[in-house]
Amino acid sequence: MKDDDKKTGMDFEFWEVSSLAAQLTQYACEVGARHLEDDVLRAQFVQEIAYVGRAIVDDVREGNITADEGREALEHEYRELLSQVWEYTKLVAGVTAGVLQISTGVAVCKLSFGAGCMIGGLPLILHGANNVYENGANLIGRRTGTVGPVRKVYQRAAIAAGGVASHGNVAYGVSDLGLSAFSLGRMALKPGVWRLFRYIEADKTRAIKTMSTHSIAFEVGIDMLTGDQVRVELRDE
Repeated sequence: MKDDDKKTGMDFEFWEVSSLAAQLTQYACEVGARHLEDDVLRAQFVQEIAYVGRAIVDDVREGNITADEGREALEHEYRELLSQVWEYTKLVAGVTAGVLQISTGVAVCKLSFGAGCMIGGLPLILHGANNVYENGANLIGRRTGTVGPVRKVYQRAAIAAGGVASHGNVAYGVSDLGLSAFSLGRMALKPGVWRLFRYIEADKTRAIKTMSTHSIAFEVGIDMLTGDQVRVELRDE
C-alpha cells in the first residue's frame, strides 16, 4: 500500500512537471502570435521553447533530475521568456513613442508657423528621432545600451559641467518627461476645424482633450517607463 502511495505521488509530480512544460509552450505560442509576423520564425521560436520543456520532462522521467528540480527549471525558463518579452515590448513602445514625438513636433511647428519650434517642436523632433534610433538599433541588433547622438550631447554636457555620463541620462529622461507634459498640454486644433488662412484661439483646445483614452494611457505608460529609467540612473550613481 505504501509503495502504491509512493508511486501515485511520483505520478502526480511528473504530471505537474508535464503540465508546466505544456503551459510554457502555450505561452510561447501566445508570444509568437503577438510579436512574430513571419510564420517560419514563429514556428521555430515555439518549437525551440517546446524542445526545452520536453527535455526537462524527459530528464525527470529518466531520473536525471528530481520533479522539484524540473519545476524550478521550467519556472526559470518562464521567467526568462517573460523578461525577454517585457524588454522587447519596451523597445517597440520606445520606437512608437519616438515616432509620435516626431509627428507632434512637426505639428507644433506647423500650427505655430515656426514660432513654437525652438521651444517645443524641435526638441520633440530631436528626442523622437533619438528614441527611434536607440530602440530601433537595440531591436535590430538584439542588444541593449545603444546611445543615440542626442543623448550623447546630454552626457557630454554633464561631463563638461563636472558630472558623469549618468547625470546626462537623468537630464535626458527629465527632458523627455517635460516634453511629454508639453505635448499633452499644448494647444491643438479642435477636431473638425478647418480654415483657409490663419487659425484663431477659439479653434484650438488642449491636446489631451483631443486624444483617445488608449493614446493617453500609452503616453502615461511611456512616462512611467522613462521615470523608472531616471530612478535607476539616480540609484546607481
